[in-house]
Amino acid sequence: MNFEKAISHLKDVDSEFATILNKTGPINLPPPRANFESLIDSIVSQQLSVKAASTIFQRVSLILENDMTPPKVLSIPSEELRSAGLSGQKTTYLYALAEAFSRKPEVYNQLHELPDEEVINTLTEIKGIGVWTAQMFLMFTLLREDVFPIGDLGIRRGMENLIFEGEKQSHEKLIQRAEIWSPYRSIASLYLWKAQD
Repeated sequence: MNFEKAISHLKDVDSEFATILNKTGPINLPPPRANFESLIDSIVSQQLSVKAASTIFQRVSLILENDMTPPKVLSIPSEELRSAGLSGQKTTYLYALAEAFSRKPEVYNQLHELPDEEVINTLTEIKGIGVWTAQMFLMFTLLREDVFPIGDLGIRRGMENLIFEGEKQSHEKLIQRAEIWSPYRSIASLYLWKAQD
């Protein structure tokens, strides 16, 4: 992601957002993970605090002996995965993910070559992966710069609090307001999250 270019663009097109940028320090993204490992992390993290998700992901990594591959996941009994703190449903999702990658490795290992919508459509065919998870994958694994995850509560609250003075807004209004941030809506989203920390 080209933060320098994005910040310059966001300041040029949106004076309100420029204020947010000036108050928020720099953002440092961790290096992206491999596709399969990243999606394991996404499934583990669904509806959990960052701390709880991190703890469970570390336990899952230990069970997998840091071998984040479809065959390894499929070789582990569900009881063992559940002992890491995964729900039965998330365990099912991990198996579905591993089966999808095993069936079509050429598709899932080449996601970086697909446009955003195709990545979302491809990933959401896997049980347990919805649009939000696919968007997080686009942002944090493929480092796509123009993703706007309107389904994320933090994004909606951030916009309402920081731009609309606390007034609740419709999804349509928020999407429309964010259009001027394109082609850097991912980076704008990162700053919305960070500004609320």
